[in-house]
Amino acid sequence: MFLQNTSVLGKKMTDSEREEFVYDLANHFLSNTSKSGILAMAIDRVCDILLRKSDEELEAIAPSCLLVVPQKTKDKRKKAKPKGF
Repeated sequence: MFLQNTSVLGKKMTDSEREEFVYDLANHFLSNTSKSGILAMAIDRVCDILLRKSDEELEAIAPSCLLVVPQKTKDKRKKAKPKGF
């Protein structure tokens, strides 16, 4: 992994230089990150991508085990009250 600054005193990088530099930079940041941190970043990135999709697209790609629970159903759920000894 080589972290070289491909921008020279205000000159813009080409698209391929920029892409390679961004890749090297991301690789540098993630090399010092824990597995759980990388997983959290991946989940966050996938959420960003999925939020751009329509409801119909989300329902089409979702596995059958995932259901959309309406807010009314969530509100009606009984909350467990703690019991004493």
